[in-house]
Amino acid sequence: MKPKKVTQPYLWKLFFVTFFVAGFLSLFFSANANAPLELKRTLHPLPEQSKPIKESSQQDAPNEIWQEHVVKIRKNGSLGLALNSLNISSRTTRTITRLKNGHLLTNLRSGDELKIWVNKHDELQKILYPKSQTLSYELIKTEDGYHIHEKREPVEIRTETASGTIKGSFYIAAKKAGLSARSIMNLSDMFAWDVDFSRELQKGDTFKVIYETKYLKGKYIGDGNILAAQITSNNQKQTHNAFIVREGNKVIGYYDENGKNLKKAFLRSPVDYVRITSKYNPKRFHPVLKRTRPHRGVDYGGPRGTPIRTTGDGKIIFRGWGNGYGRYIKIKHAGKYTTLYAHLSKFGKFKKGSYVKQGDVIGYMGKTGRVTGVHLHYEFLVNNKHVDPLKVKFPDAEPLDKKYQAEFKKSASFLLTQLERLDSHTNIARSFE
Repeated sequence: MKPKKVTQPYLWKLFFVTFFVAGFLSLFFSANANAPLELKRTLHPLPEQSKPIKESSQQDAPNEIWQEHVVKIRKNGSLGLALNSLNISSRTTRTITRLKNGHLLTNLRSGDELKIWVNKHDELQKILYPKSQTLSYELIKTEDGYHIHEKREPVEIRTETASGTIKGSFYIAAKKAGLSARSIMNLSDMFAWDVDFSRELQKGDTFKVIYETKYLKGKYIGDGNILAAQITSNNQKQTHNAFIVREGNKVIGYYDENGKNLKKAFLRSPVDYVRITSKYNPKRFHPVLKRTRPHRGVDYGGPRGTPIRTTGDGKIIFRGWGNGYGRYIKIKHAGKYTTLYAHLSKFGKFKKGSYVKQGDVIGYMGKTGRVTGVHLHYEFLVNNKHVDPLKVKFPDAEPLDKKYQAEFKKSASFLLTQLERLDSHTNIARSFE
């Protein structure tokens, strides 16, 4: 068969199509020759409650960069002032205060530091408030508004022991044994109803303590609860034991080996680590009046400004001035008991008519009134009759609840064995689970 002849118009069409395609490909590769290769990135999103909102104009773009600020709360400062310093609207502050747990960020103290993140429009995105070494509060802006949650660092609890012999001051002996100031105060509070630390502890008396210490990332951050303790007094003639009872993280109280509550309705002494300068004496010679006059209380000497604690729960029925007493406070307890605290340099925060709890600081030691030096005059009355505060028998507090008794007997027996074995040359078990 004779081949079909290609006409000239057809060749011209083929030529133009080929030229057009070649030119298009040339332009395409020229424009992209220097363009970088785009790599896919796998992003690990924040937890749902911590996912920040993107700007409406950036819905398809990666999350914007936030700017971090550190703001220190000054005296009389507030969250509102801190946010205002970063040009964050007052409406945002109001939104936070209305949150169910907003008080976690609004109850700030002078010296607190906040880390605050904002976007390029000065809109609040996040706040981090380190409340302590182990606890922080974090506010995050989410798709449905602001939310506040706690962040807790895991704390390692270790069991430690300390023991010592008193040669002078109990405080110095306890510090030498390795106890922190916090644990020493806790120890004195535990035995405050049975032991007068300023009068009854003498040279040669001993103490033994099993207690918890706390570590954060391997670093010591403080002492925890005292698990068990033993103190001897009056030249080791008396032995006082204490064992903890707790439910979860809540301390129920401290009890002796027989399950008797160490807590009494009244503290043995209204002040810590001071000396008795004058005892109850119906026929004492008054150093100022120069004549015999009954001394119906106990005088505690110590530095001016020493905190004075109410020895029992009650209501302040007098707070003012008396010619002989100077500044003094009178408290009524449970109907028939009354205590009086005189010669104060200044009062505490509680007013007349206020109800106070055992251990509340009601004033500070001074020398107001008819006195020769700084001291506290303390009186104790039963049915409006004066009694010797050092000899009065105090009523017991509530006994151990029956639901704790079986477990307490086992743990107290074990801990008592450990205390009896404890001395400077003996290691005890390190776990009490």
